[in-house]
Amino acid sequence: MTWTRPWRWPAGWARASNEQAVDNARAATVACSRRLVERADAAAYVERVDRERSRRPARPA
Repeated sequence: MTWTRPWRWPAGWARASNEQAVDNARAATVACSRRLVERADAAAYVERVDRERSRRPARPA
């Protein structure tokens, strides 16, 4: 049986926990960025459709 240094166990756990937190933060940042891009695309689409509709002549009823 090999002897390990128990005072190093928390350091390993803390490092792993920090790495997981960083990974989670990166994933959340990517998700938020994608959402912002989707919103901007949707807003640009609505604006373009509104402009195209305003250029068309009114349809007779």
